[in-house]
Formats: sequence, C-alpha cells, structure tokens
Amino acid sequence: MRYVDAGYAIALVALALYALSLLARRRRLERAAGRGLDATGDTSRGTTGEHETVRVHDSSAPDPRR
Repeated sequence: MRYVDAGYAIALVALALYALSLLARRRRLERAAGRGLDATGDTSRGTTGEHETVRVHDSSAPDPRR
C-alpha cells in the first residue's frame, strides 16, 4: 500500500511542478508581449501614437553573422 501512496505523491508533485512552470512561462510571455507592444507604438497602452522609424537592412553592409 505504501508504494501506491508514494506513486500518487510523486505524480501529484510532478503535476504541481509542471503547473508552476506553465505559470512562469505565461508570465514571461506576457511581459515580453507587453514590451513588444510598447516598442511598436500601440496606442491602447497610453503611448503617444507616434510611429518609430523602421530600418531596412542595407545589403551593402557586411552581415555580422558571417
């Protein structure tokens, strides 16, 4: 009987840890999405609505990844 109880305890702990990891991931994604919307000039979050200049990749410049 102790082995069955231990199995249930391990399963419940594993599920709890998984749930905590999902919550942490959700919070990180929400923060990242919030920062992304602020950078694009989203007016629903209280920014002025001015658009930032978008830089186009210059093909004559050397690629830093090479």
